[in-house]
Amino acid sequence: MRIVHLVIGGDVAGGQLVALRLARAARARGDEIAFVAPERGPFTELAAGEGFSVEILPLRRSFQLGAAWRLARLLRRRRADLLHTHTLAAANALARLAGAAARVPVVSHLHIENHFRPATRRLLAWLDNVTARLAARLVAVSEDTKRAYERQGYPRGRIEVVYNGVDLPADGVYRRNDPARIGEIARLCDVKGQRELLQALARLPDAMLVLAGRDLERGGEYQDELERESERLGIRERVEFGFHEDVPGLLETLDVVALPSWTEGLPLVLLEAMARGRPVVATPVGGTPELVTDGETGLLVPPRDPEALAEALRRVLDEPDLARRLGEAARARVAERFSAAEQERRMLEIYDDVV
Repeated sequence: MRIVHLVIGGDVAGGQLVALRLARAARARGDEIAFVAPERGPFTELAAGEGFSVEILPLRRSFQLGAAWRLARLLRRRRADLLHTHTLAAANALARLAGAAARVPVVSHLHIENHFRPATRRLLAWLDNVTARLAARLVAVSEDTKRAYERQGYPRGRIEVVYNGVDLPADGVYRRNDPARIGEIARLCDVKGQRELLQALARLPDAMLVLAGRDLERGGEYQDELERESERLGIRERVEFGFHEDVPGLLETLDVVALPSWTEGLPLVLLEAMARGRPVVATPVGGTPELVTDGETGLLVPPRDPEALAEALRRVLDEPDLARRLGEAARARVAERFSAAEQERRMLEIYDDVV
């Protein structure tokens, strides 16, 4: 089978990593895999370094029919059997039109709900909803994401849920650091709640904070704002900024993983942390409550509430038995419902059904 994955960008992010995991699984059984991305970046370098074919095609967020035609030509040239998309509204619509033109079935993978600009919301939502009927399969990463697309106007009963999955490392033992280390691993942007996390850290005088991620959307301006905020709060010397290539290695150095997002799909970073027995503090947005049961496999706090966030982090840091219990239960939850093997099995079955 010849499979083409269309990803949303050239950077390393959750959707791209899911695509790469599925590409590895399909290649392992003998399928031929290629990636298409709108620009080059760390992810395209990673995929190419693993021997996957990578092509650049500028399918941006704006709706340009010429891009659909170019993608259709690419699919015909590659004699593709399947197009698997990991994109949002405009690119999803264009990709489905391209698939129809090239007579290639499309699997649309919905990693997070759409957030439209007011000026384009009505048109793009309509195009996305109409072309969703052209997709051979619609796959959401969580029940919450499924409901969001149904509210948007996707056909009810067509979306199936396939949870993201991760490998379970052999060592999931919780260990404490001195001083305590809190970490958030996410791109730097307002919806990931880094500003609230800084404000929470100001209430935790003995803890350090690692903000591991790139400022992809504003080219460093938002990181500058966060650094100025940390200086205003008097905590700059306790905050470490910077992207980390080795996420598993970083997780091993953290006492608690925080993800105070305003919106999410099904966050891979929480799965990775939970698989390693790390206690997590997060917000009940998107698919997060499908991973984290408050007080059982982690702690949940309201979004945009630094005081509640600080209190939850303080509980985990001050109560080692609680931290260990949460981490052990979280690891068990991942093993039971969110394994990489199960995600791969489900998606490969979908490929076979579609083709």
